Amino acid sequence: MNTVLTTRNISKSFGSGSGAAPVDVLKGISLSVQLGEMVTIVGPSGSGKSTLMQCMSGLDAVTAGEVTIAGTDIGALDPDQAAEFRRDNIAFVFQSYNLIPAFTAFDNVALAMRMSRGTVDRTAVTSALNSVGLGEVSDRRPGQLSGGQQQRVAIARALATSPHLLFADEPTGALDSEAGSRVLRLLRDYASEGRSVVMVTHDLEAAALGDRVLVMRDGQIHGELHSPTVTDVLDAVEHARRS
Repeated sequence: MNTVLTTRNISKSFGSGSGAAPVDVLKGISLSVQLGEMVTIVGPSGSGKSTLMQCMSGLDAVTAGEVTIAGTDIGALDPDQAAEFRRDNIAFVFQSYNLIPAFTAFDNVALAMRMSRGTVDRTAVTSALNSVGLGEVSDRRPGQLSGGQQQRVAIARALATSPHLLFADEPTGALDSEAGSRVLRLLRDYASEGRSVVMVTHDLEAAALGDRVLVMRDGQIHGELHSPTVTDVLDAVEHARRS
């Protein structure tokens, strides 16, 4: 396998603005993600899961350390270069969907493709929407869709550009069990096709789909599981809470 992402001793601190000592959210994390790998991140609330993903993806700057994606030190890029790099190499699925209200589902997916490639492959957009079960509502705007449908549009948007690296923050949080299972299968298959998925989740069944599960506690990697069962993940999370 080829390494697509590496972090070297990254830390992230937030100042209080009142003269108090900074709050350390990430504490010296080093890890790597390989092409073709699905890595899931779990841990108690406040353990730093989402902050780690934000820093790994370049959406937030690290306080110390280095993040390298596809051989590029993303911390060395200026804001315009960083935005262009993310556009061309990475896709995101956010909890908040981030859809454009005035655009239809089809146009929301097409916009990501237009920004990444400069052109729109209408067949690929339709295929992405069909893959999440939304082909029949492609002409509806976000306000006409349920929260779960909006989340699936966001996932279709991420898949349509076929990035080498996809980040997903609680991608099934707004979905019912059937739609959630469908989305998780898509993400699992996506990684198996030679791309990479990094997913933050509270869903232990979803986490167990990963090739590796990183268990976080207090801003550090508390444990790492390889091809675990749901019980393995549950035990590891419970151990992190008690430690």
